[in-house]
Amino acid sequence: MKYRNILFAVTAVLLTASCGDMLDTDSEIVEFEENNHLNSVSDTVYSVLGIINRIQVIAERNALIGDVHSDLIATTGKTSTDLKALSDFTAGIGNRYNQVSDYYAVINNCNNYLAKADTMLTLKGVKVFKREYVAVKVYRAWAYLQAVQLYGKLPFVTAPVYTESQAQAELQKPFSDIHSICNSLIDDLKPYVDERVPVLGGNVDPKYFIPIRVMLGDLCLWANRYEEAARYYYDYLTLREAPKTVGTYQIYWGNIKDFSPESRPYYNNSYNLLFTKSNSEVISWIPLESQPYYGNTSQVYYLYNSDATRNNYYVELSPSKGMRELFRKQRYTQVYIDNNNNRDTLSGPDVDQILNMAYTQGDLRYTFNIVYTEGINRDEYSPYSTTTQNIRKMTNDAFILYRVGMVYLRFAEALNRLGYTQTAMAILKYGLCDKNINDRIDETERAAAARFLVWDPVVFTTSNSIGIHERGCGFVDCDTISYIMPQPATALATRQDTVDYQIPLVEDMIIEEMALEGAYEGNRFYDLMRVALRREDNSYLADRVALRNGTEDNALRELLKNRSNWYLPLK
Repeated sequence: MKYRNILFAVTAVLLTASCGDMLDTDSEIVEFEENNHLNSVSDTVYSVLGIINRIQVIAERNALIGDVHSDLIATTGKTSTDLKALSDFTAGIGNRYNQVSDYYAVINNCNNYLAKADTMLTLKGVKVFKREYVAVKVYRAWAYLQAVQLYGKLPFVTAPVYTESQAQAELQKPFSDIHSICNSLIDDLKPYVDERVPVLGGNVDPKYFIPIRVMLGDLCLWANRYEEAARYYYDYLTLREAPKTVGTYQIYWGNIKDFSPESRPYYNNSYNLLFTKSNSEVISWIPLESQPYYGNTSQVYYLYNSDATRNNYYVELSPSKGMRELFRKQRYTQVYIDNNNNRDTLSGPDVDQILNMAYTQGDLRYTFNIVYTEGINRDEYSPYSTTTQNIRKMTNDAFILYRVGMVYLRFAEALNRLGYTQTAMAILKYGLCDKNINDRIDETERAAAARFLVWDPVVFTTSNSIGIHERGCGFVDCDTISYIMPQPATALATRQDTVDYQIPLVEDMIIEEMALEGAYEGNRFYDLMRVALRREDNSYLADRVALRNGTEDNALRELLKNRSNWYLPLK
């Protein structure tokens, strides 16, 4: 889809630069309020596409900052000053990635649409623009959530700003934090929970839009409203008209007895299919253009991926030692079946570099994610790097906003906080279906969590519902040593005491799994932030980020123990 011409039809207000003028309306294309009505199909479609164009600007950037701030990504000798400042948490108001006005450009576009769309227009008894209206509300909620994760507190503006006096009035109001903003947005979206995403036809993929239940689940998770978060995720995943199974996408070693180089090991890989836009795993994605002439191209892809013309094969960002250690420490479990059908449970390789394949120890999702070649022979005058790096799950024509696997993990996070630790563990290790629910969750929890444990036995089966951890760690259900439910050293007084002991430990496993499954997708820092806020423990975030380079960075740890340093400064 080419947006260049569409933008001329966008009726929304564009905003400019900073906290003091983040709501600045000094723009030649601001339209008068009375001329800003949306009452035709073409007007509303163009306006929605204009909002998507604005989301293109911020979607990748928000993910980039979430990764660069985290423990998973390290800078290189070619990293720009602005990216290094993000990594060091010293980014100032002049940093090129610190552009709060871009978030408010999306928000004010949405506010304008919501104020001006004729929602009462009907055709054959159907309200013509209702789906688009709700989709724009969801976009606004998504943009607010991204922005407040970055800035901590922001003006919460729900009406379009057209004049300087309106802008100044909004800026005089108290700023809202993430809990306040999420609670307000939940109230705004709840009345529309059953509305489907728009189907606009043409080149507009329905996956450009975010399902409202997924958005509500995220808002409730951040607002510590776990019952509601779990309900929204559950309802989305089990929706009769479009249920979402985990599937059986994995990377796993072939059926071998010996993991030595002499055994010539190989691995099977269907995991790569998860990152194609047409795959059922992908819930929502934002298109990016191939050429700047047509609109917004990827600003992130070539920071991670070697290219001859874009960066002479030099990348600015690489997986950190902390990321490698996280994947390396996972225990891969292999089931070997001999010619007589005898089964044996084995552990995976305990060293890297088998047959020149990099990073084979531990979770194989690391192997999938990165293709790294070093020692390329170049003469001393070559402008090109002697090493190359490519991240397989990244593409330069789309940015994935939501995937099924990550929704399951957030569902597990909400369930765990409700005290349903076994159900959360089942999502990690086994997959949710009738057999696993009956075999892996005890009767007491099945009764307590019954409202979340009705999974259509025809749709959700053991053949299409594996545990998320199995995607990279083999036959995890056979692992009775390391990947197991945490248990206290001695029996506690009551069952509830045991559950209370397990909740933070299972939560640690879930957050770790989010990093394993979601590496390079931009969620890691925000996931750590959410748990740190929930526990009122800044060290939860600080300790992990400080280990980014393999050894503890005490100065960085102390910096991040102060919560104000998590956020970008407003100008």
